[in-house]
Amino acid sequence: MNVNSIASPQQSSFYSKNISVKSEEKSVFPLSETVENMEQKDSSAIYKELSSRYDVRNATFEEITEMSKALYGVGKISFKEHAVLTFDFDKATNYLKRHAPGYIAADFDMYETFANSAGQRDWIAEFEARASKDFKYGNLIGYQSKMKVLNILERLSS
Repeated sequence: MNVNSIASPQQSSFYSKNISVKSEEKSVFPLSETVENMEQKDSSAIYKELSSRYDVRNATFEEITEMSKALYGVGKISFKEHAVLTFDFDKATNYLKRHAPGYIAADFDMYETFANSAGQRDWIAEFEARASKDFKYGNLIGYQSKMKVLNILERLSS
């Protein structure tokens, strides 16, 4: 039996914005333009606007989350890329420490790089290290995912 005759592979991916749900949550770092206004700009203008507000080489997790929300909101990144960018390693680390005492070292941290005292880190270096680690352990899907996110961050840094 030929599996390809049952289901053909997806030839391209399409991102769409869910416009039926409006969120009332307050932004930690308010953008001067709404996502709807940004949607009308071309891709390079959106990246330029975000890169003028944030420094991905010296940003907090909250700032990375704001950039990701803006890019995802206008359909410039996929949900998977948004999820990878906004996964909270601090919460995950704390959960593991609380729920696996004795198995997790007190100094355990899921991040690959260090943050400064203000919680800022070089996110390009962080995702380079994550991609390298995935490649080292043969996690090629993880590696590819981190490389896509790394390309987004590099575009935001220019």
